[in-house]
Amino acid sequence: MAKKEDILELESRRKIFNFISQNPGAYMREMQNKLGMATGQLEYHLSYLETHGLIAWESVSNKKRYFVQDEVNYPDRKVLSLLRQEIPRRILLILIERGEKGFSELHKDFEISKSTLSFHLKKLTKHGMIEGRREGRKKVFKCIKPYKIAQVLVTYQDSFVDDAVDKFIDVWSEMKR
Repeated sequence: MAKKEDILELESRRKIFNFISQNPGAYMREMQNKLGMATGQLEYHLSYLETHGLIAWESVSNKKRYFVQDEVNYPDRKVLSLLRQEIPRRILLILIERGEKGFSELHKDFEISKSTLSFHLKKLTKHGMIEGRREGRKKVFKCIKPYKIAQVLVTYQDSFVDDAVDKFIDVWSEMKR
């Protein structure tokens, strides 16, 4: 098997690897835009890095999200993949910070259609991050893995450029004292 140094000898491959290391859970279009690489070139190098065991990917919502194999453990990949998406991340932060919320209450925090919010709530439910229950005619949601989500956010805080994540981590750290 080839050595890591040999695999990363090409500058373009090294750039891709370093970008994924700094942005775990990045997806191809994001890399393409930030690195200025053509689709074919990027696909080739991602495939090469994967074949040689340096990176792995996780598919969420039909998007492949890439991780450095030795830097992100398998259970964190799914959570991180969901947290890389703005709306699911915001839903999770709201539910962790404020507790249970009904659909209408949640919808007030977003400038998106009800169907879009519903789509993301179903996705988070499917992946075991939240659960919903009926209270009369309304549905109430709560986060069922707040500690896991907080742990992933704290661990990969530097890779998020969202002020809400920084504020959440500050509040979370205060709560743990």
